[in-house]
This record gives sequence, structure tokens and C-alpha cells, in this order.
Amino acid sequence: MGRLTKRQQQIIKYQLRDRLDRRKKADMIHSGEVPKYVRDKIPYIRRLSRSLDQVLIVASFQQPELKTGLIDRLLVMAELEERHALICLNKYDLLEHPGQAEQVAGIYRSIGYPVYITSAKSGKGVAALARALSGKRSAMAGHSGVGKSSLLNAINPELKVATGAVSYATNKGRHTTTQIKTYTLDEQTELIDLPGLKQIDFFDVHRDEARFYFREFLTPAESCRFNNCLHLTERDCAVKEAVKSGRISASRYESYRQFVETLT
Repeated sequence: MGRLTKRQQQIIKYQLRDRLDRRKKADMIHSGEVPKYVRDKIPYIRRLSRSLDQVLIVASFQQPELKTGLIDRLLVMAELEERHALICLNKYDLLEHPGQAEQVAGIYRSIGYPVYITSAKSGKGVAALARALSGKRSAMAGHSGVGKSSLLNAINPELKVATGAVSYATNKGRHTTTQIKTYTLDEQTELIDLPGLKQIDFFDVHRDEARFYFREFLTPAESCRFNNCLHLTERDCAVKEAVKSGRISASRYESYRQFVETLT
């Protein structure tokens, strides 16, 4: 392996310094030393994150319709808090074209996130998901109506968790979990069911930092013309080129662009 070029050395130095600054800021948020008005703005799942082994992000293919924006924001949270994340795509039984499931799953598997395609109704994928949760302290997060309660019952029927329907007028889930509940599946396994989320905000993340939380951007970004490229309007952006060539998912890039727009 050859020696690093001067530019490569500069990139590494910049990234290490920036990572240290971001780590310090995240640690401060959890330190208990921040004012109450700041703590109140921190989403509960972030306040909880340091006590977790992993975050289980649950979405459904239909009823409610799959929206990857919340999946991507929850993945940002997992990257920010350095927690393991896994994705459950539920209600496979409602898909008219089953091939769609592998298409969506492939986007996330290709960048290193484990994805479980499940149907709480038929039992598809439930055993594999249960194995991924075994021996861990996990939190379930997702939109209302995606089937978190049904999945809990499928994993352990003795729980008898109340389940709700989806309103066909709005195609949105009716809240069956209105408070945080912790389920002990066995002596080594805890699963925390969080109320349905509509959005998750990041008041402490600056728009210049957003690119670091989309892991598939990191390697292409080394070839960008500018060290601090935001991958939006800059010239000679290797990340945008990777999107054009299909090496980075267009939907993930769109999530990134929308994420940046919400940040200051």
C-alpha cells in the first residue's frame, strides 16, 4: 500500500477533528448539565439511546403506506448516538408485488443495515427478527399503525399487547401505544415499545454536519473537490455523481436533502 497523498492526509485530519467536535457535543447533550429547556427539546428516543443496545426501526409496506423519510431520520439518530440499528419492514402480506420488498430492503442492506421483512399476520420473518432481538435491550420506533404491537404478539403471544386498526379515511394508524412500555421477553431480552412517531427533530445538529450521518456518503466524499462539501450545489461533488450512477440510492439522497433543509 502506497503512502497517503497530502490531500488524503488533510482529509483524514479534517474528519478526525470534526468527529471529535461532534462527539463532544453529543456527550454534552447527555451530560445532565444542559438547561431544562434544552433537555425538553431532546426526543425521548435520543435521551433513552445511551441505555440501549440497539434501535429497531419498524415501517409497514401498506396501511400506512411505506415512507422512508422517518426510517432515514431514525438512522441518523442511531449514527449520531452510535447505536446499532436494524430495520423491520412489516405487513409483507399486503403487498401486491412481493418483489417490492426486496427492492426496498436492498437499499439499506447495501449500506450495512440489517433488514427483516415480516408479516405479523402470517409469521413471515418473525423468528429471524426475534433472534436479532435476543439478549439485547432494544427500542421499537416508527409511525403509528405499522404493526409494532402485532409484532410483539407474534414474537411472544403471552404478551397479549392491545392492537389497533388503521383509519381508512386518513390511512394513518390509531395510537394503541400512548405511553412507553417495556416488555421483558426473557431474562436477557428487553423490548421498549415507543408511541408512534410523526417526526424526529435534531436541534443540535448543524446543516454542515448532516452529511456525516449518511454512511454511504463517507467514502465517495473523499473524492469531492472540497473537504467541506455539503453534496448539494457544489462543483465536482463525488456524492452527487454516485447518485447519478446509481451507486447511492436516489431516495436516500432525497432524504438527506430534506434533512438538511430542516437544520439551521
